[in-house]
Amino acid sequence: MTLEKNVLYRPSGQRPPPITHIAVSPKGNRIVCGTTDARIVIINSKTGKAIRAMNGHESLISSLSFIQGGSHILSSSWDATARIWSSTNGTQDDAVLNHSSEIKSLAVHSESSKGAAGARDGLLKIFSLNSLKCIRNVAAHQKDISALAFTSDGLRLITASWDGWVKLWDLSSYEILKNVMRQKERIRSMALSPDDSRVYLGFHNGIIRSVLLENARDKTELNGHKDIVSALAIDPTGRLLASGSWDRTLRIWDIASEKELQTQKLGTGISALGWNPKTLELYSTDFSGSLISWKMDN
Repeated sequence: MTLEKNVLYRPSGQRPPPITHIAVSPKGNRIVCGTTDARIVIINSKTGKAIRAMNGHESLISSLSFIQGGSHILSSSWDATARIWSSTNGTQDDAVLNHSSEIKSLAVHSESSKGAAGARDGLLKIFSLNSLKCIRNVAAHQKDISALAFTSDGLRLITASWDGWVKLWDLSSYEILKNVMRQKERIRSMALSPDDSRVYLGFHNGIIRSVLLENARDKTELNGHKDIVSALAIDPTGRLLASGSWDRTLRIWDIASEKELQTQKLGTGISALGWNPKTLELYSTDFSGSLISWKMDN
């Protein structure tokens, strides 16, 4: 496997703000980027040109998702709010979700019209995607909730935290179904397999763990990174796992064998990853403020 690199977008200026998070639209034609200076920018995925920028948050953008079929964007920030934007004209909806502290993670489930937001203080909010009204507050963790994932049926939610816990929640009762596992190391990123059977966890010390949800004793380590695993993303076919790290490397793993297929060295640490659902291109962002596309030969 070889990767073809293309710097798709980099804003002008000597020191553009780092991109903190990205999301790719359902049609694959747009990429939305959030930055450390609270800006949200929509990029044309073919040309790399900025379509529009949105301002309204007051701190770092922590997470982004296209919702409502791609017509709107959900954003969260360290200003302790989540907001909805029109992806066609950039206007902000009146509804705002106010959290208890800095929002560190978001997850959405479009079919159930629910969202989840995890905060730095360990509080989880389940909310309506349409109105941003809070449905339930859950004291989920003791430290930062760093990653969230709905199961495909929308009935369960997985939370991962800096306290080392991974928990599985029932969204009808909002009770814990299972304490999946606990590690001493901070969990910094997570990806859920398409069949909901396995989670991949990126740790502060550079280790990636593959864990079976039904039996956490069935786990393996994917070793190679030397620093914080800041981003994990599974490709739309479910065959490949991409991992990005502060060690300035991007790695591609074969999910079936859990073997590393490719390592790409970069000039700076990786902050976010995302796959294009149509072209199967991989996008990475880094501390230099660049958005890079990667094409694979197979």
